[in-house]
Amino acid sequence: MAPTKYHRFRHGERCDECGARQWYAQDALRYCRNGHRLEGFAEQVADEDAFGTQGKVSRKKKEVRKKVAVKLSGDEGRELYLEALQFVLLRQVRWLVGEKGFPGDFEEIVRALWALRVRNLPLRGSEGVEDGRGRRRRGESAAESEDGYASSASAVMVSSQSEMSGAGSSLEPDFSDATKGTTATWAPDAGRRWKLPKLVDSLALCYLGCLVRRLPATTADFCGWAQRGEIDYLAALKGIPRNVRDRLPAEYHRALQVRDHIPLGRLQAAVQDLVISYKVNFDTIFPSLNYVPILVRFITELALPVEIYLTVKCFAEILRTNFSYPVGGKRIRTMDNPEVLLITLVVVSTKLLYPLDGVERPPRDFQDPRSIKFDWTKWQEVMREDTNKTSKNLLQGQEYKVTSEDVLTLEKEKLDDFMDWFESMWIGGDSDPRTAEMIRKPFEDQKRSSKPRDSGGQSNGDIESQRMKDRYEAINDTMLMVQPVPDPEDADIKKQDRDFCPVWRTPEDLPDAAKALYSKAADLAAIPLNTLIKGAVQVERQLEVWCIQRARKARDNEKSKGKGKAVWTGDDSDY
Repeated sequence: MAPTKYHRFRHGERCDECGARQWYAQDALRYCRNGHRLEGFAEQVADEDAFGTQGKVSRKKKEVRKKVAVKLSGDEGRELYLEALQFVLLRQVRWLVGEKGFPGDFEEIVRALWALRVRNLPLRGSEGVEDGRGRRRRGESAAESEDGYASSASAVMVSSQSEMSGAGSSLEPDFSDATKGTTATWAPDAGRRWKLPKLVDSLALCYLGCLVRRLPATTADFCGWAQRGEIDYLAALKGIPRNVRDRLPAEYHRALQVRDHIPLGRLQAAVQDLVISYKVNFDTIFPSLNYVPILVRFITELALPVEIYLTVKCFAEILRTNFSYPVGGKRIRTMDNPEVLLITLVVVSTKLLYPLDGVERPPRDFQDPRSIKFDWTKWQEVMREDTNKTSKNLLQGQEYKVTSEDVLTLEKEKLDDFMDWFESMWIGGDSDPRTAEMIRKPFEDQKRSSKPRDSGGQSNGDIESQRMKDRYEAINDTMLMVQPVPDPEDADIKKQDRDFCPVWRTPEDLPDAAKALYSKAADLAAIPLNTLIKGAVQVERQLEVWCIQRARKARDNEKSKGKGKAVWTGDDSDY
């Protein structure tokens, strides 16, 4: 008797009773290996007339296997990261030129700065040796690519001290204070090389381009554009082509992914580091800040009297500053940053002219700027009302402050604005299958009631002008003239009590009016409140030293004139 011939079930099939995976045929019926009859199967004996007519054959479609991009590593991964960062920088520059009206040569300036930034970044283990045709291999100095930017393929860097090592946390250090950069950080010794640029360096390079071109843009402007999603930064990774993202190593993904906001002072610190590094490596000095239009903007945004402008100009001459970034010295103070110094001078001038502690300091005469009384209670009320009546919509750039508890109490318009921001910032536009379906589903084919936050046909400039006008009209109605109180006749050189102002060193020391002004000024300059307070203390100390030296010089002149026979020369310049 011939042995039984067993066959295997098709993939995914088995006996319903015992689960056997083999079967055999007997008497035109099919049985499993254990003898259980299988339903739905009967052999048909084909005759000669039915030869070749076996019916329709259906085949199971094979699942399409998605190709998984190979992650690059080593030098190739670093090259791709540089090219991706260069792509982000290019988009930022062209947005500034196209949307903000920056001059046409702005792109060439930033291109040159980028070429310098990546020039001294050799590949690991490459020495730039010439090949047989006289061309330099990888590791040569940066060349120009087709779009005019430095080619990352020949400019990739990283020494043994690369910040890309480890878990990647060193990619985004904390720049909560703009006083950490020193010349020692960029010492031009053979053992230290430039580190990989970070995403924040792209904004810093654009800002340095503004310095070169003398454009009155501040780091706070760049932070605001990035926070509102106008310029590529928060969601920069989403704008990079998909095939590039798939091949980037994980650590470079983390380098291009940022949190939902820019920490205060982070961009200022990045700018300071770049200024020092360009000086040390290439002996490049950047122009000083075009501070006059920025000063006017600070004063008008804070709705302060015009006398503040003249006082700031006088203090700038006393401190002998030209509002340029420091490039020398082992220690950089808070007030050495030109933007921090400028907003600090505005605050200190306001504090001296219009006391914030509620103490009456009458003027000596009508020429004294203190002859005008400034109502700080009204100022706080106007600034608070101006913030509250922005609109029913969520304030742009502040969406990241919404918490899970706030979502339950937000108005419908504000909730729609938050969802719009979340969709535009964090939901990929290429239908990334890895994105959780529960997160993506609410955003698909939905028409929410929120509309673009327009101004009813008015331009942004008209709205700002009207807002400033309303502020000043409301504040000027409360300003009063103060009757002067001359010094007593028997008063000597000793200063009067009204010539002294308190020094506040911590936020807890600030009175209500002072805290409102300091907080508003710090937000306007995009710096931490503690940084502004520290800068104010340093400026006040410098002014105090100047007053002491001036008084000492006056006493010395009096003593020198008192010796011998006094002769009047008609020159009162010492006074």
